[in-house]
Formats: sequence, structure tokens, C-alpha cells
Amino acid sequence: MGDEAVVILRNVSKAYVVGREKFMVLLNVSAEFYRGEMVGIHGPSGAGKTTLLRIIAGLERPDTGTVIVSGYDLGTLDEAGLSLLRNNIISYIPQDYGLVEDFTVQENVEMPLLIGGVRREVRKERVAEALSYVGMQGKERVKVRYLSGGEKQRVAIARALVTTPSVLLADEPTANLDYENAMRVAGVLKGISRDFGTAVIIVTHDQRILDLMDRCYTLIDGVLRPVSPPEALP
Repeated sequence: MGDEAVVILRNVSKAYVVGREKFMVLLNVSAEFYRGEMVGIHGPSGAGKTTLLRIIAGLERPDTGTVIVSGYDLGTLDEAGLSLLRNNIISYIPQDYGLVEDFTVQENVEMPLLIGGVRREVRKERVAEALSYVGMQGKERVKVRYLSGGEKQRVAIARALVTTPSVLLADEPTANLDYENAMRVAGVLKGISRDFGTAVIIVTHDQRILDLMDRCYTLIDGVLRPVSPPEALP
């Protein structure tokens, strides 16, 4: 684990208004996430875990507080700047994988590179490397709709990895997977943190993968608290 903080949160708060009621989902959240570590964020449904990931990814803005990713203060960036950051520095894997079902594996993984204007020969090489890393080589021409849940998750990871991000955010990456596939996916994410020096931040309910985490937090009633050791999560 490195000593470079690639994600810094300072007093981040976020509330949603539903009807006449205001729901505080994040309350003065402060934390740092470092290069080369895998961190788990655990908590009950509706606790704000996905909102926190989306704020780090620049997909939502906090009501108050500061979010710094790889030295960039997200509050100072416009939508174009945030989009550029997501295509080069931050990769976000939503719970539903975010893949295009009618596209092939190759087309899905290549998408961020196409958007980034990367040359065709370089795209081909990077996609091949990413698919090999996650164990999906040979599936390039298969449409995503024909893959299993575990395979889809690994394709989503390959697409996230293809830009060599500094930060990889994954929302419930092992949900609905059997033990073997869950451990395989978690092992790939752990390898990315180690092999590429990426800060991997995972929202999870999955007790099976906690041993792989370097650190863990709970998010309950909008408050983020470190938990040590990881096995002590409720």
C-alpha cells in the first residue's frame, strides 16, 4: 500500500428531499484512500454507500465539502472536466455492470478508449491485455447478453482497467455471485490494487470477501467510520 492519498474527502455532506422530508445520506464524511490499497465500505441498504461512490466518481455533487481525486478538486471542474477525469483517472463499475448487452465483449471494453481517441492498434493491444488479466481472453466476439453474471462482472472490470485508472470504484461487485465467482472477482480487484497501484474502493454487503480488504469502513446514518480489523464488520 502506498502513502499517496489519491482520494481525499473533507466534510462531505449530501441530502435528498422527498416530498416535504429531507433525508441526510452523508454527514460530514472525511476520509483518505491511498494508492495500491483495496478498501471496503459496508452498511445497511439506503445508507448512502452508492451515493458516496458516485460523488467520488463525479457523477453527483455533494451539498457541502471537498472531494479531491488525484490532485483535482472536483468542485472546481465543469461537466466536461469531470467526464475527462472519469475517462482517464477514475473508473466506476455500477451494480448492474453498466455494459451494453448487444455489444460484444471487445466493443464494451474498448469503449473508453474510443471515447478517448486512442489509436486502433493501441486499443487492440490494451483490450487484449485487460481481457487476459481478468481471464476473459477468447471471448472477444461474444455478445455480453450471453455471458454469466461472473463473466459480465469480469468484463466490466476489464473495461474499468483498460484506461489504467488511479481510482477504481465498484458497487457490490460480488452481489448475486456464487462463492467461486465472488472470490475470483474479488481476487481480480485485489490484484489490480497490487499490480497497478490503483486505489480500489468497494461498496459491499459480502462478508465472504472481507479478508481481502486492506481497510474497511461502515457507513451508517450518514456517518463513515473505520472498522478494525475488517472481520469485525457487523
